[in-house]
Amino acid sequence: MPNKLHIVNGDAFGDKLRASGIDGDILVWRESLYEGPIGMQMSDSVLLTIRAVYMNRQHGIPQEMFNSTTLEQEKALDKLAEDVDVIVLWFEHDLYDQLMLCYLLSRLLALPDRSYKVSLLSINQFPGVELFHGLGQLDVIQIKQLHDKWLPVNEGQLLLAYKVWTAYSASEPHLMATLLEEDLSALPFLKKALEANSERYPSMQNGLNTIQQLILELIGDGEVPVLSLFQKVSNAASHYGFGDLQFWAIVDSIRKCDVPLVRLTGGDKLPSYGEPLPAQFDNWQLQKTEMGKLVQAGDQDHLYLNGMDDWIGGVHLFGKKGLWRRNAATTGFLKM
Repeated sequence: MPNKLHIVNGDAFGDKLRASGIDGDILVWRESLYEGPIGMQMSDSVLLTIRAVYMNRQHGIPQEMFNSTTLEQEKALDKLAEDVDVIVLWFEHDLYDQLMLCYLLSRLLALPDRSYKVSLLSINQFPGVELFHGLGQLDVIQIKQLHDKWLPVNEGQLLLAYKVWTAYSASEPHLMATLLEEDLSALPFLKKALEANSERYPSMQNGLNTIQQLILELIGDGEVPVLSLFQKVSNAASHYGFGDLQFWAIVDSIRKCDVPLVRLTGGDKLPSYGEPLPAQFDNWQLQKTEMGKLVQAGDQDHLYLNGMDDWIGGVHLFGKKGLWRRNAATTGFLKM
């Protein structure tokens, strides 16, 4: 029997896949390529240091642990040709997974010896699951039904993934905007995912990205429990695929700023990496400030008020003015 390796996103699904009895070893990919500075080679020492600092600042992930985990994964990829005959990638339809998939496919394309076969299982639904967020929802019996349902990855898909990762790693967004006008059907969930990536840029209208705007809209005129809001945003924007840590960071981007747009009651610090939910977290609430109402309506601009310091792929958005913004009318980008 050929040596088989399954590459998956997340330990929870990795454990279920292991319990299902499907043959092969499992490599869990733990790097959130959705966040922070990105490059063509993620093990680059300079980039890795910057990313480790970013992840520590953003989520409290220990820098040493982040570095060692990333390097361990990258070394595992470099050794694939020595160890395996078949690689199966298990990745969902959302932006979080599609970016990870494109990186892995681009890395596989660049490896010198590709004697192994590469297959892909990528789905956006499963029979009986009404609102499909991802593979982690499935139980062991359901996972067994996916055995051998993966399809061979062809050269065109590898080349498309490399093209996507090149555009995502660029220091300005025009390559990605151009890519969105091309035929991306070789990876069927890619177009919607990359459209969601464009929505991560601040808008021309008020400086908010799509998720920040959605948060303000869902809060409405009263108070909303933080956990309830996370669930509502996750359901409304399931094609993003972010988890709780990413959501807390998005909330803090409009809360812990010079002129807050939202106010937290019940506590003052949202959970960081490895921390349990605080006591009485069910009772923590978010409400809009008066400035939040003005920004939501487009009467004030979040970036002019608060600025930002964040990354979308290789694009560093820093400061209050002269930042790349999303033009909703043309799906292009401009600086303002």
